[in-house]
Parts: sequence; C-alpha cells; structure tokens
Amino acid sequence: MATPTTISSPTDLETLLSTTDYTLIDFWATWCPPCKAIAPLFNSLASDNSVPSQLAFAKVDVDAQAQIAKHYKISAMPTFLLVERGGAVKKAVRGADPKAIKWLVEYARKKSKGEKVGEKDEEMFSQTEFGDGGGGGLVMPILLIAFAVWYFFLK
Repeated sequence: MATPTTISSPTDLETLLSTTDYTLIDFWATWCPPCKAIAPLFNSLASDNSVPSQLAFAKVDVDAQAQIAKHYKISAMPTFLLVERGGAVKKAVRGADPKAIKWLVEYARKKSKGEKVGEKDEEMFSQTEFGDGGGGGLVMPILLIAFAVWYFFLK
C-alpha cells in the first residue's frame, strides 16, 4: 500500500524522476481548500496504482518548495503534472477534477506498462506551458472568450 512521496527538496524530485518511468505530481498548498478536498482521492489512487520504477505519485507543497513550483510554472492549485523519466512534462490537469485525475492515472498506468494509448488520449491534457508536453490546452482560450463576452456584452 504505497502513499505519495512527499518532496522535500529539488534533489528528492530529481531522484524520483530519474528512477521512475512516470510520476504524477500533485502541486498543492496548505491554504487551498480544493487541494484538501482532492487529497483523499489522490492518496487512494497512489495506493492502488503505484508500481516501483514504473509509476510513482508525489506531492509538492508549493509554498515549501517554491523553486520546484517556479520551475514547472505552477500558477494554480491544485495542479497535477504527469512527468516522464528525466523531467519532461507529458500531461497536466489544473484544478480538483476527479474525473480528469483518474483519467491521468489510467493513461500513466497504460504508458508505464508499455500499452498502446489512442491518439485522442495522447492529445488530452497536453500543455506546452509546463514544459515538453506538446499541444495546447483549451482552458485559457475559453476563459478569454468568456471574459470578452462578459466585458463587451454583459458588463
């Protein structure tokens, strides 16, 4: 029964990323209610899906490890990054979205076992802003459109 690894330094994270094929990292903060709400699910997924050297789960407190958060350009909590061995970001999910996080875990589980994943799965939750993930996300364009509608028509 594995629990997420608490990252206490950049070296801790580097070690984990160099010894594990895929690592799902939960960037959280003590003052963040959604982070606290999603933590039991993340812990349960870690317990059920961790496989030594293949799939690991980690937690990074963004206030205690600001250098790591800055490196990955974390600006919202919680943010979940799926990182490949060596540090390249493969997928990203912002927010406490249980369905998206479960999908990320299933994707990571398949990839870590060398199973084939579909083209749509490869495109989902890809974020260039987090590193080498490829593909753009839809969150910012949707937010910009919503803001423009509000500003120009509803204000």
